Amino acid sequence: MTGLAGCSGGGDGEYPDGDITYIIPFSEGGGTDTYARQFISHMADELGTNIAIENVPGAASLRGTGQLYNADPDGYTIGGFNPPSTPVSAMVNPPEYDMTELEGVGTYARTPFVVVANPSYEIEDFDDLLSRYADGELEIFSGKERGGVDHVLALLMQGNDSYDFQWDRYVGYDGTGPAVQATISDEVPAAIATDTGAAGAVEDDRLDVIACLSSQGSEVFPDVPSTTELGYDNIDFLGQLVRGIFAPEGTSEDQIQVLTEALEAALQADEVQSWSEETGNVVEYGGPESASQAVADAFEQIPEQVDLEAVREAADE
Repeated sequence: MTGLAGCSGGGDGEYPDGDITYIIPFSEGGGTDTYARQFISHMADELGTNIAIENVPGAASLRGTGQLYNADPDGYTIGGFNPPSTPVSAMVNPPEYDMTELEGVGTYARTPFVVVANPSYEIEDFDDLLSRYADGELEIFSGKERGGVDHVLALLMQGNDSYDFQWDRYVGYDGTGPAVQATISDEVPAAIATDTGAAGAVEDDRLDVIACLSSQGSEVFPDVPSTTELGYDNIDFLGQLVRGIFAPEGTSEDQIQVLTEALEAALQADEVQSWSEETGNVVEYGGPESASQAVADAFEQIPEQVDLEAVREAADE
């Protein structure tokens, strides 16, 4: 289907009349990459062009987001990141750009964080996990890069009297995919991951999923309790992601409209809907304003809940 393409691209033809690059500021194998490889090809079909996925990890997702920010606003570079994750990285280590200036294209999912562990430890539940760290049996905890949202979540649970998560050292990786692999190989005993990024390893019994950090639970792991259900404090302001697509500031409204209509149609593709139903990975469309608002909300809410200076100090240790 190519009926959605057709606004003026500012050249001799209609938009789009060339390939589009989709930047993912994380490594392959994580949740953002997994989602993209399900719907981006359908979005490309709707637009009648090719969309090339480019993974640009580094700096807790700020490297790839900066590449998106600095791209020409011609409609041929877009990218995906997930508030509050990347905004948290920017608050902890402010980059030389303002990501609130990016143009929202749309949102496509809600994804909770979960805690996973290597099965060899035979951890029974979240209480057992916390007890093992408190007793000193386990010391290292993990997730995405230091200074990013996983690290902030780990610090939040460490300093919260309700959780009192007594991990001793945090090891950060370039995305959920590498953190999951490190947990599988027992380089680290446990980690924070998105439910999407952990699903394959849990299904293959290479990981145990211990708890969900969002009070809304996980549709990927519907039988796994949330920490809120277990009596711990609600940390939803960090415990789940809004997955969004963005374009450089100055991308035309007409091009944004073409892109968001293609996104909406792609999410309704039979293959995408079947994948969502089979795996539990939520697929839900939101317009450009939803993406922009998710970024704005993160910059408004996180500083009210998190001691960012303390996080900066911990990230530099």
